Amino acid sequence: MIYNIQKEKTNIGEIFKFEIKSPMSFSNALRRIMISEVPTYAIENVYIYENTSSMYDELLAHRLGLIPIRGKPVSSDEVITFVLSKEGPCTVYSGDLTSEVGEVVFKNIPIVKLKEGQKINLECEALVNIGKTHAKWQPCNCVYKQIDGDRVEFLVESHGNINSEDLLITSIEILRNKAEKFLEELESFKI
Repeated sequence: MIYNIQKEKTNIGEIFKFEIKSPMSFSNALRRIMISEVPTYAIENVYIYENTSSMYDELLAHRLGLIPIRGKPVSSDEVITFVLSKEGPCTVYSGDLTSEVGEVVFKNIPIVKLKEGQKINLECEALVNIGKTHAKWQPCNCVYKQIDGDRVEFLVESHGNINSEDLLITSIEILRNKAEKFLEELESFKI
């Protein structure tokens, strides 16, 4: 049972607090799933057509990959395409990434500064994956503490790419599916 639910907006996403009654092993499993197994979007493929900035292509691609992308994936093969085309002098921000269907969480993340005559023209693809693969797909930070007996308080700090309730519901579904699979394997085991 989940109770004492509190939600608070922050500059970098949301803080979501709740309490559950569960053994510590279950609490730790839920925490680990929230951090590393909930699917999210992150920029993975970057196609640079022109880059006359002072930043190397690889570093530019790395910076783009760490920008949180909003949305709850429906399937693992979804792709969101972003386009970026800017000419200096200016500072290029994450909000300059444009897409037909996607949206960055924070529009004010600086990517690179362009001087007079410098240009960037690129296309990038946000793919669906999980935090086990790379930290750029982690939807949150999560900690818990035991209050008393089997009461556990969770503090989840999301990065804004997935709604906090969706994050919790998806984590619980993943944990339930793993437990059901484990029970099936135990029942099929014969000595």
